[in-house]
Amino acid sequence: MDSKKKRMIEVSLKLFSEKGFHSTSIQQIADQSEVSKGAFYLHFESKDDLLVEIYKYYSETVLQKLNNMQHDTSNPFDQFTKQIGAFLQLFREHKEYLMMHFRDNIHLGDKKDDLIFKLHKQSYDWMENRLINIYGEELKPYIVDVIIQTDGMLSGYFKWIAIHDLSFDPDQLATYITKNIDVLVQAILTASVPPVFQYRDLKLFKQRNSQNIQSVIEQIKAKTTEMERGEKEQITEALHVLEEEWQKQEPKQIIIQSMMEHLESYTTIKPIVQSLKTYL
Repeated sequence: MDSKKKRMIEVSLKLFSEKGFHSTSIQQIADQSEVSKGAFYLHFESKDDLLVEIYKYYSETVLQKLNNMQHDTSNPFDQFTKQIGAFLQLFREHKEYLMMHFRDNIHLGDKKDDLIFKLHKQSYDWMENRLINIYGEELKPYIVDVIIQTDGMLSGYFKWIAIHDLSFDPDQLATYITKNIDVLVQAILTASVPPVFQYRDLKLFKQRNSQNIQSVIEQIKAKTTEMERGEKEQITEALHVLEEEWQKQEPKQIIIQSMMEHLESYTTIKPIVQSLKTYL
């Protein structure tokens, strides 16, 4: 990202947090960024486009920071705590990002909302991976409930920190939050009460996943045109079983895993098949 674009993003964030998104003009952003209005339009199609770039810029910054810490410690819980600490540190440095959310109820439109959904899914996947890595497969049935409560805990702190301009130590707060998450998880696992929500209840995830799965399956089918008849028939049958099982209310993972292993045995389509794992 070039320096002018980055400066306009950072200036606009400050203005949005102080004046509100709707009350801030493009001219004000250009003036305070020390660029012409024409330069603004060279980088952004509109103020809405700028807002999308803000979401992308800060979400990518957060994800890059967290991914860089993947191998800092061999203890998954300590690693999780450090990553939450880094997350809090970033938001302490960029309170304007939080204030922008709390000042205005911003709707970005269907196309822009796709970005919000993508970030939401990335956040879910990251949290699921971290928690399962710590607590094991035993947590799997309860993972949606735990993620919802963890998200609520973090969002609550962000809201109060931003509104009241609270000072805090990121590492201390991260330790406090992850200890409370641990208490929550241990209580859930000990009580053995049925979960309230499960992944199958997240219909938007499944709907978007179905679209992506269908797209990948079509890519695999296109590849089979280059293969021998016997192989093509076996792949087509495996794909049919996979699609049929995925559409069920409660798909059997053993069937999905078996079909995936069979499809991965074909070198020609293996890289494409592996991309399916993101959605299954």
